[in-house]
Formats: sequence, C-alpha cells, structure tokens
Amino acid sequence: MPVKRSAKREERKSATRRRRNDARRSAVRYWRRKVQKLTEAGQVDEARASLPQLQKAVDKAAARGVIHPNRAARMKARLAKSLDQS
Repeated sequence: MPVKRSAKREERKSATRRRRNDARRSAVRYWRRKVQKLTEAGQVDEARASLPQLQKAVDKAAARGVIHPNRAARMKARLAKSLDQS
C-alpha cells in the first residue's frame, strides 16, 4: 500500500494504463480470432472485409507500446498470407 501522495497517484495512473492496455490487447485478440475463424470456415470474403479492423487494432497497439512493432508486423503479414492462400 503506497504511503506517499506521489506513490498513490502513480498507482492510480498505472491502474488506468493497465485497463487501457488490456482493452487494446483484447481488441487485437478479438479481431485476430474473428479473421482466423472466418478463414477456417471458408468465408474468405468476410475475413478480407474484417482484415482492416484487425490491422488498425494491431497498429494502434504497436504505436502505444502494448505489443512490439515487429510482432505487429509479423501478425499482419501472417494473416494476410493465410488469406491469400485461401
């Protein structure tokens, strides 16, 4: 339990940041699962339609430091490649 006023404020800030980061990470997971499930189900057109939302979520997470930029690039490339092969 923080005692100093600055430590209490820092605890509040870190809690806010954690919630924000969790939401961004969750958005990436949601869109990634959606694209993968649509691809596996053979609904390639719907998967291609939801790919921009995934890319936007991944780019936002990478820009804000939630995920590493190289991981974001790798994720986008692999999903785009899986759609092209389908």
